[in-house]
Amino acid sequence: MGTQSVGKLLWRFSLPGVIGMLVNATYNLIDTIFVGGLGPDAIASVTVVFPIQMVMIAIGAGTGIGAASLISRRLGEKRIDEANVAVGQTLGLVVIVGALMALFGSTLGRPLLSVMGASENIIGDAYSYMIVITSGAVIMFANIIGNNLIRAEGNPVLPMIAMITGAVINMGLDPLFIYVFKMGVQGAAVATITARGLASILVLGYLLGGKTDYRIKISQFIPRLKVWGQIYAVGGPHMLMSLVGSVSMGVSIRIAAMFGDQYIAAYGILFRVMQYGFMPCIGIAQGALPIIGYNFGARKPLRVRHTVIKAALVSTAITLGISAIAIIFPEAIVKLFLLFQKVTEGTQVAGAQSAEAIKNFRELASYAVRIAFIGFTLVGSQVIFATFFQGIGKALPAALISISRQLLLLVPALLLLAFLVGKEAIWFAAPIADVGSFIISAIWTYATMCKLGIGLWGKCKSPHEVTS
Repeated sequence: MGTQSVGKLLWRFSLPGVIGMLVNATYNLIDTIFVGGLGPDAIASVTVVFPIQMVMIAIGAGTGIGAASLISRRLGEKRIDEANVAVGQTLGLVVIVGALMALFGSTLGRPLLSVMGASENIIGDAYSYMIVITSGAVIMFANIIGNNLIRAEGNPVLPMIAMITGAVINMGLDPLFIYVFKMGVQGAAVATITARGLASILVLGYLLGGKTDYRIKISQFIPRLKVWGQIYAVGGPHMLMSLVGSVSMGVSIRIAAMFGDQYIAAYGILFRVMQYGFMPCIGIAQGALPIIGYNFGARKPLRVRHTVIKAALVSTAITLGISAIAIIFPEAIVKLFLLFQKVTEGTQVAGAQSAEAIKNFRELASYAVRIAFIGFTLVGSQVIFATFFQGIGKALPAALISISRQLLLLVPALLLLAFLVGKEAIWFAAPIADVGSFIISAIWTYATMCKLGIGLWGKCKSPHEVTS
């Protein structure tokens, strides 16, 4: 990592992460597109559940990352028994946190949906969707966390295959459950859990089938709080950072709910499209992180700068492409989410809406997409700037940059625009947050690189030696 071409390293390290992130984004995108055939209210009903799904992903990813880190270190230290114990404890946590999530969904789920702005018109569908998702939490966690355990052993290919397999199955099952079986919105949730379940069978079959170096015994499933602490010492911060995004999303939906279900549905489309631009940047950041960390530790700041610049340029190219499509063709994007609407015309599928309601929503959502993506191009570089700070061991700047866009700027901008200007202005909150957080992250990154003796785009005026 200290001598090979930065571009080749970045490609090799980032590609699996980019594919994995795109597949994860695909699950929710597919659900929303097929649900969109039922109309805007159906999109709104799955949108209010989305923050809860993001909480589940945050818990799963945090647990998986913490476990993978612990297991990798124990394998590297040749402490095989302790690595096996960590695997057993992690699989035990899958069951425990999954059961807790299912309990939460069945007891507090409906009140939470009301707090988040679900109207009487959509709360029935929202709850029917949410209860299936939370009841299948063990399956979701087995899939997410199991993939991390396989990566920890040094196999990045199988998790990618499992995720792609799940996404393809989900795509096939969605129309079956939603339209053929006439389950409506709930059918999308059943399709998702079924697809994740089949992918989890592949993952767990590999983990428990003697195909790995792991040798797990029943005794290793008995809870050991010390091991849990070691897992969440690493995975906890990542989990909390992801939860911030869930909170921001929930607040945004609550504000949109003040103006009606169609505004919630429009936000649902924005979230899904932004995810498709944002998630590949996360994959690139995952690939850039070890390269930045290694070269910083090896006192090679120029390679650190080259990695940051190349990663930022690639990420910006992705967000620029998504922004251009959204701004130039917003109507086409909205029509994509209403692609199957004609399937439900004149049928008895639950939730199908009138042509007039769909026409009004199409106009509203197209306007929202065009405005909200004005500043989205700048998001790609922000992700890499935050990763730069992670790579050099500065957690606070990384955390503040990560939450500045989603929470520190977006939510206040939404509140101010909603109450001072009106409902048509709330879509401008996204570009305000994008531009503001870019300025913060760029200045902070430039100043820190100057302390390393380099600039973000060239040498600083007063370079000095790198300090540890």
